[in-house]
Amino acid sequence: MSPKKRLAIIGTTDIAIAHLNASRAAGFDVVHIAGSPQSVTAPKFAKTHGIGKVWDDPMALAADKDAWDALIIASSTESMIELVAVATKTGKPVLAEKPIGYASSALDPLLTGTKNVVVGFNRRFYTSVQEAKRFIASGAPCLLHLEIPESVQVDSKTGTQDVSRVATNSTHGLDLINYVTGGLAIESVYSVGSAGDNRGRVLIAKSKRGDLCSVSANWNAPANFSLTIDRGNERFELRPLEIGALYRGMEVVPPTVETPLRTYKPIKVTNFAPSDDNSALKPGFLGQSQALLNQIDGKHSDVAATLHDAKIALQFAEALISG
Repeated sequence: MSPKKRLAIIGTTDIAIAHLNASRAAGFDVVHIAGSPQSVTAPKFAKTHGIGKVWDDPMALAADKDAWDALIIASSTESMIELVAVATKTGKPVLAEKPIGYASSALDPLLTGTKNVVVGFNRRFYTSVQEAKRFIASGAPCLLHLEIPESVQVDSKTGTQDVSRVATNSTHGLDLINYVTGGLAIESVYSVGSAGDNRGRVLIAKSKRGDLCSVSANWNAPANFSLTIDRGNERFELRPLEIGALYRGMEVVPPTVETPLRTYKPIKVTNFAPSDDNSALKPGFLGQSQALLNQIDGKHSDVAATLHDAKIALQFAEALISG
């Protein structure tokens, strides 16, 4: 029996714990951990989770290709670019948490190493998202609508809005629409209100096969992140982005004494959960870890996001932020 592949993790937050659990379930031996330089949490993390070696310098761990077979970087966005740059030089597989950077241009120096980097857009691995992708591919072009009610903080004195979460969080949804359609090209962006008002935006994009997608960046709206995909009398819905449902046709309900109006109800055909592995693991993380494990043997996943994909998601975010 061949020995388990050695995994190192940089990061000690809850997301690192999710990666740790999924990696072990995939078959990795987690042997190294590092936090920030001289981290006080890393030794505690190692003791709690049974990891043998703690590194004071995350950069040294990222550079030591003899210490690990694969590396997960789940550190802060501020530290990600430099760590990924060092890790990719080893030529070994790396899984880096999204969005990698705050600006798409910051990823340019990394793109030559894209073949050995998986970017942590875990929703791609959801069963529900795979069904959405199959739905789109099964017939004529679709009409898609992505709703992004991102939480945007407003400075009470200046009225300035901090839309940075569009890059750090909304990119999940933006990567999703590019993944399920096979890629979109931005055609136009419209702002709500006057120029510079920045109360929200609508983006229109189109795929090569003719799918038309609108994105509503409705800042702070009392709504959930969602994606609807329509074709004729069928609709595939992800609401929230984790839960899938297929609808076909409408049920006409005649007026009643209680409801003296004719009503219409979409007919739900089936539901799709984000995961079908019946585990307590964070959805999508086991698939990511398996993709990372396979990459050690040169088997590249056609589901996992690349650095190029991460750059495209950031470009969409920038279009929504700047208008």
